[in-house]
Amino acid sequence: MNKKLMLIVALVVAFVVVFTSAFSLAIPSPKTEEQLAELYDICKDYQVSDKLYVIDSATFKSTEERHLAVSLQGIVAKVEPQIFIITNEISYDYLDIISKSGVKLIFDDSKGEPWTVETLLDKFKPYITDYGYVLYRSSEKAEGLNAATNLAALYGWLPVPLELQPLAEECKLELKEDFSDDEYNLKFQKEFFQKYKSEFEYNAVVSLRYEWTGLRDLAIQQGFYTFYIDDDEDGDSLRGKILDYAGPGTTVLGWAKHEVPYVSQASKNGSMVIPTDHCHNNSFLASFKCDIPEQKHNKTKKYIDTSKHYVAIVFSDGDNVQWLQNGFNEYFEKLSSEEQFPMTWTVSPSLQEFSSVTASMIYSASTVNDYLIAGVSGAGYIHPTEYPLNALDDFTDITASSMLKSGLSYVSILDSTPNNLIEDKALEHRLEYYARYDNIKGGVLSLDPDKYQGGEGKVYFANGKPFVSNRLSLWHPDGEDALVTEEWLKEQADIVNSYPADMETINGYSVINVHPWSISVENLSYFVSQLDEDVQLVTLDELLTLVENNIPHETATPDK
Repeated sequence: MNKKLMLIVALVVAFVVVFTSAFSLAIPSPKTEEQLAELYDICKDYQVSDKLYVIDSATFKSTEERHLAVSLQGIVAKVEPQIFIITNEISYDYLDIISKSGVKLIFDDSKGEPWTVETLLDKFKPYITDYGYVLYRSSEKAEGLNAATNLAALYGWLPVPLELQPLAEECKLELKEDFSDDEYNLKFQKEFFQKYKSEFEYNAVVSLRYEWTGLRDLAIQQGFYTFYIDDDEDGDSLRGKILDYAGPGTTVLGWAKHEVPYVSQASKNGSMVIPTDHCHNNSFLASFKCDIPEQKHNKTKKYIDTSKHYVAIVFSDGDNVQWLQNGFNEYFEKLSSEEQFPMTWTVSPSLQEFSSVTASMIYSASTVNDYLIAGVSGAGYIHPTEYPLNALDDFTDITASSMLKSGLSYVSILDSTPNNLIEDKALEHRLEYYARYDNIKGGVLSLDPDKYQGGEGKVYFANGKPFVSNRLSLWHPDGEDALVTEEWLKEQADIVNSYPADMETINGYSVINVHPWSISVENLSYFVSQLDEDVQLVTLDELLTLVENNIPHETATPDK
């Protein structure tokens, strides 16, 4: 055998060894239900007050006033959560439930006037440590505000924008730190992090730009480090250093400029993302505990008709806690629609920690035709194939725990479409980490690119449990709701109508993703009306039970 051939053989053998060892790692043993019930909380609980002081954001004259009020809310909540800011219509639903629990709502000050920033500050001034404040000026990336937010988290000093310094002086607050003259850039953020990084606990970090006026109260109350990075090379480097210092298992709250690089970087660092950039009042809501009812769809129907093609319609983006918490129409309008047909909804299993009252409202609004599953990719948004294996163990532990607490049995997972055998095996191997848990029965795969339908209906089995990729996505190629016409919807329905009835192979089953930002209630109803009689709509638990019981337990892709 010549040297060249020997080298080729050696390389092939090495590849086989590496390939085999990479995907034959022992899957860690699952934790018991008792262990899961006690596992991991992102937020510390506080005893809420029996009085809640309510201020309407309509009284704020500027974004700066709102930031000051939210910061004060967080400082007070470090002792006892007792401020609530009305931000939208659903705020009144929260207040109604809170009031019925026995908490007294106080809308007016001692003079009988609605609360303002000035009167609220006067009322709660004693909660500000040493009556101190930190001065900053506004900027798009919130460098000064985030620095002041961090000092509020550490020392209890009030962040005050330059425009409101006269108010701070009128209240006889003492200037503790002044960032108003600093040059705001990446260097400023690096130096601030280097100086204070050791003083924070890293259950979570918070990514917030200036225009996002929620979540700071929670960051201050919980002592989470707050920053904001645009997705350029230098910024990514700093965000990577922050996540490296925080360590695997850190939750990243908030959002960034670009979704994919943001989640990708977090995943590679063993962190999970929870979209919460527009969350409000969580310094109160996270500690206000509300029982979450059992799903109304609690029995999986059995189907035996071999003449049907079985379809589960899955509504995406339920990992988006701020979207759910604010009652955005794209979710709640469909959930409460009178035109009922079997639907599956993604919801964040971590919602029960940030706002159990929101979770309770969603579960109560659903019907027996609505089935709830965990949003991508479990307890938080990650790309499993980019996640370090030595951290995926803990992440899937947390996912199993949060799903158990939320009464969820199936999970939606978002990742990239495998391009070769190695990537395919990597995805399959990581699914085993989820499937080792009895309370995780399988899931749906949203694979990019191609708007979550990159998997083309392919099914993977992990520990005997099916994970089926979206076969079709109701997501217009241009992503614009104005372009979603009846003609286009009919074209999508005709594609589904062309799928065969075949209970014994994956050909007979389809999961359809619904894009929440462009598909209206009317769009979805019209699409369903165009499906043929041999298309049977089912919920995801019903479809995956059919798949598990009727087809071979091996990776397979539909014929078309």
